[in-house]
Parts: sequence; C-alpha cells; structure tokens
Amino acid sequence: MFIQGLAYLGLVLRWSVMSEKSRDIMDLFEDPKEEEEPEEEEELINTSVDLQLPSNALVAFAKEAGVEIPKEKYNIIENFMDRAKHGHQAALPMICRANCPFLGMCPLEEAGLALPIGKKCPAEKALIHQWVAKTITALNIDPNDPEYAVDIDMVYELAGVELLRMRAGHHMSTEPSLVEEKIVGYSPQGQPIYDEKPKVALLILEKYSRVVGKLREQLLATRKSQAQVGQLAGDISIRTANIMARAKLIAKERRGGGSIQDIDFEVKEDGEARTD
Repeated sequence: MFIQGLAYLGLVLRWSVMSEKSRDIMDLFEDPKEEEEPEEEEELINTSVDLQLPSNALVAFAKEAGVEIPKEKYNIIENFMDRAKHGHQAALPMICRANCPFLGMCPLEEAGLALPIGKKCPAEKALIHQWVAKTITALNIDPNDPEYAVDIDMVYELAGVELLRMRAGHHMSTEPSLVEEKIVGYSPQGQPIYDEKPKVALLILEKYSRVVGKLREQLLATRKSQAQVGQLAGDISIRTANIMARAKLIAKERRGGGSIQDIDFEVKEDGEARTD
C-alpha cells in the first residue's frame, strides 16, 4: 500500500507539472490585445463627444474646427440656425444698399425713412413671413408639429420663389417691353445680326410660375388625400349604418309577420309507449 501511494503521488505531481507547462504553452498563443481592451474602452469613453452641447450643433462643430464661441455670441449662432432651418430662403432677402435696383418698390424709401444699409432688407423679410403665415393658415398646418415638417419646408420654398417672381415683376414694371434685341449671329462681313427675344425677366416669371404651380399642387395633394380618406370613411360608416338598419327591419318583420298558434301537448311517464 505504501508503494502504491507513492506511485499515485508521483502521478499527481507529474500531472500538475504538465498542466502548468500546457498553460504556459497556451499563453503563447493567446492574443495580447485581449488584455488591453479595458484600457481602450476607457480611452473611448474619455474621448467621446460631450452630449451636453450649448446652443446647437454649430457651436460644437465650430469648437471641433478650433473656433471657440463665447457664450455672449450664442444668440447670433441660434438666430442663424433658426433662419436657415427651412432652406435657402433665409439668404434670399437682399442686402440693402443705396444703389439698390429695387429701390423703386422699397416702402422705407417711399416713406422717406432711413435705409438699413448693409443689413437684410426688412421689407423682403416681412413679405416672406407674411406669405408663409398666409399659406400655413389656409392649409391648416401646425408649424410646431413635426408631422408637418416637410409641408413647412415646401411653404418656405414657395415663399422664396414668390420673392424671386416679385423681383422679376419689378423689372417688368420699370422696363415693360416684353422683348429686347439680342445678337444672334454675325454676317460674313462681321456685322452683328439682331433678333427680338423675350426678356429674361419674362422668362423668369414664366419658369417660376410653373414651379409655384407644382409646389401648390404638392401641398394640396396631401390635403385632398386626407379629405378623400375622411370621405371614404364617412361613406363606409353610412353604408354600415344603412345595412344595420335594414337588418333590424327585416328581423322585426319576420318576428311580427308570422302567425302564432297554440298547440296541445302532454308529458308522458318514462317507459310509456308513444302513441303517434
């Protein structure tokens, strides 16, 4: 027994030594990057973008580009983003200047007031605001509801196109002729050949009239679809109500139209033969 115990102890010691060697060999095949993953996660967390951004994304992107915006300038950034959130219409109002080609239709000039030289034209800004307010009121659009975001963008697009049409209309009022002579070629002798062509302002009015028509159709298409869905639902409700009323009438006629007759019957004891 003593000899067998020593043999068993030797086997255990050899197995433990082999196990340690096998573990050392397996460690050689392990990827050393696996142990560094927690450090990488900590680095990612430390370099993540701060979600508590002041004002809006423009402040964060400016900071990323190396431009620090003071807090007292945040309102300027906010105003820019608010103006531009519906598209290019924020850039359409002209910059006021003394030799403005549209000075003839400026209400400030007509009233003899000081002009805001170097700033956005308040008249055109007011026109865009008025056209947008009129359209969203007519179409019953809630500008604060995200569901109408696409409609609001289309309304501002419509107002911007209307502004361009108004400028073209002003050109037509100052130079009312519909055509103008343009050089269309040269003779063999090098003399210019002229021909009458429609004025550019007239072409702009024609082109943007089609654009306005398409925008209005798209805005009205949604309302027509909603109205048709509502009308269809109403028709289905009416037809269902008519069918229910007709079914009740038929059931009532069947209950009241037939004659009721009394019959004689008796209860027989169990096992008693029937005499039919």
